[in-house]
Amino acid sequence: MSFQQNSNHFQNEILRDFSKEEERKRLDSGFGSIRKEFPIQVYPVISGKKEKTSIIVPSVNPANTKEKIADIHYGTVKQAEEAVLKSVEFFETWKHTDPNVRIEILKKAAELLRAQKTELTALISLEVGKGVKDIDAEIAEAIDFCEFYAEEAKNIFTPRKRDLLGEENTYSYIPRGVTLVVAPWNFPLAILCGMTVAPLVTGNPVIMKPAEQSSTIAFKLFNILLEAGFPTSSLHFLPGKGEEVGAYLVKHPEVHTINFTGSRAVGLWMLKEASSQNLKFVKRVVAEMGGKNALIVDEDADLDEAVTASVQSAFGFQGQKCSALSRIILLDSKYETFKNRFVEALQSLRAGLPEDPSVKIGPVIDSESHSRLNQLATEFSSKIVSKLEIEDQVKPQGYFVEPVIFESNDPSSPLGQTEFFGPYVTLFRVKNFQEAIEIANNVDYALTGGVFSRNPKNIAYAKEKFEVGNLYINRGITGAVVDRQPFGGYKLSGVGAKAGGPDYLKQFVEPISITENTMRRGFIPET
Repeated sequence: MSFQQNSNHFQNEILRDFSKEEERKRLDSGFGSIRKEFPIQVYPVISGKKEKTSIIVPSVNPANTKEKIADIHYGTVKQAEEAVLKSVEFFETWKHTDPNVRIEILKKAAELLRAQKTELTALISLEVGKGVKDIDAEIAEAIDFCEFYAEEAKNIFTPRKRDLLGEENTYSYIPRGVTLVVAPWNFPLAILCGMTVAPLVTGNPVIMKPAEQSSTIAFKLFNILLEAGFPTSSLHFLPGKGEEVGAYLVKHPEVHTINFTGSRAVGLWMLKEASSQNLKFVKRVVAEMGGKNALIVDEDADLDEAVTASVQSAFGFQGQKCSALSRIILLDSKYETFKNRFVEALQSLRAGLPEDPSVKIGPVIDSESHSRLNQLATEFSSKIVSKLEIEDQVKPQGYFVEPVIFESNDPSSPLGQTEFFGPYVTLFRVKNFQEAIEIANNVDYALTGGVFSRNPKNIAYAKEKFEVGNLYINRGITGAVVDRQPFGGYKLSGVGAKAGGPDYLKQFVEPISITENTMRRGFIPET
């Protein structure tokens, strides 16, 4: 196999500017168009065939629970088994398909995503309650995953040669096998897209198991990938309950790789389950499992910048990001000043329907999150410094939770240790920078973290000692960009290579080394 020389280097997708009237008009049109399709019918699809099911679950707008987005037809264990069998049957064909073909399909998918930004923005906003600016960045990330992994696949499938006189040495990769993708709802397009196209472009059939809360968006992505040209037997769609079809597929002996993003409890269960199976191969689990992310603000920090970054990192998409800021560790001399400014900044935010570009606080994803977060606010009510009161006409319409700033002097308490996955952030006061780093590191996670400082010694110390997979200095700690900031952590934040980085595709292939002695003493004649 050979590749044509590509003179174009990867470039990140450009974001839209919603301050422009034409963009806002286009956006309004997109919301109107997508609403005409409601309720969208979402089915399991196996080898291109829609499957009937008996369990139908409504998907509703979390900002307005009276608005039904879709009817989700949940898949069954029987259909999960069929998806695996079809994947196994197609594996050899897809494995030996020219990588150039797979790469061109992936580039076509990027084009289709680019062309459907308006429709995708409306659907994401309405199904998961994300603000349009965050959605624009997410769609750009999905496009970036397609373009970047297409370029990386060229490197993966260009054999490495180390020949000597009389000896040829080739190092190459082959696909692993059937891949199960179990995706989260909080980045319903970008994360699902990256998790799916990476195994696909490397020659592995994929069973896509979307999050229950965002199955409509997943169905839209699934159809875009098929439209781009991925064969129907290379990609199957199976919405349903994680504890049923998801668990069945995790345990299935023909599934070679599990690509998971979600909770720590589920990720650790998958790792344990995979390691305990008696198979003729080692089942690989790629798992991203969250964080308890900290930002340190020292005595030399620019507080204006630190406050702005903290507000966005803590309350963007209602704190429902694995990278979200949940702990702010402040040097004693800056504590009161920062706290006062941070409280003022929180009170300036507007809550409402996330389809409005001026809204900064939307709903949380569902009733379960709503109840859990309100219970936490009640449990730690004595620690509340400030909360944003949501207007009475907005709050009853959906799953709105009031953003809260806590303060604590106990970093070992749940406020300092437990991932809440909501618009909650806690302030901690420390005496010096070394103590700040110790507190930041003293959690089970190592995902994102940040430092605001103009002190070169503190910055250097943080670079050496801060235990996070993604460290940000003098900027917010969310918003990683493909290729620029490959994303992922360690400790109990996850296992596997960073998404959007140079090692990610290698998780779905096996390396093969072939050596041939070319100092032959003649050939055996062909018969």
